[in-house]
Amino acid sequence: MSTGSPRVVAFGDVHAPLYVNYLSSSLAKLQPDGKLVLVAGDVVARGEWRMCRQVSELIEKFLPEAIVVGVFGNEDYEEARGRIREECSGFMWLEDEAVEVNVYGLGVRIVGSTGVLDEPTPWQKRNVPGIVETYRRRLERLGELLDKKSGDLTILLTHYPPRCRTLMGEDERFWRQMSSEGLAELVKKKGVDVVVHGHLHRSTVHRDYIGSTPVYNVALPATKSVTVIELRRQGLLQFL
Repeated sequence: MSTGSPRVVAFGDVHAPLYVNYLSSSLAKLQPDGKLVLVAGDVVARGEWRMCRQVSELIEKFLPEAIVVGVFGNEDYEEARGRIREECSGFMWLEDEAVEVNVYGLGVRIVGSTGVLDEPTPWQKRNVPGIVETYRRRLERLGELLDKKSGDLTILLTHYPPRCRTLMGEDERFWRQMSSEGLAELVKKKGVDVVVHGHLHRSTVHRDYIGSTPVYNVALPATKSVTVIELRRQGLLQFL
């Protein structure tokens, strides 16, 4: 892709320091004109908030002018998120929130969230009081955010995926504990232009569609590289 083309650089699941090498090597191959970076959660491994600095420094080195928007994943522990925000203070962190940014003359509305699961994991059931209700309310909140239209494009950025074929490669017995059919239904109904998610380390299908909406798994353990998505002014996005 030529310099100056409108594009989004997306990745997730760095689990820093574990997969920093994938991030570094793939960013080094990009031309330094990416204006928007999307980070789909699990920036650090097991709440090691200090490691976030490795990620932010790589983005500053290779994409110094980029706007960076991120969400938290399940290994960005709740108690570490304040410190992660401090270490990666140049990121816009979204927790069931939306932001509109202007890139390449396009108004891009990003709705960001850790996401939801149809069924909490066994660990969550044991350790997170009220998790079922939390997911129910979060899904409702995401619906409200997606109802508010602004800008030229809407991107849904989550850690946990909506149910679709990007789960291929993962054990189907656990799909309900890894994704959300309810979120997939929201994508169908709300007119989202693109979905970007992480979480799926063993995924063998990195792009799928929910209706006409492209869905990208950008988890580095699966993709081994950042994902580049080309923005089209008419609202279509193309995977490179």
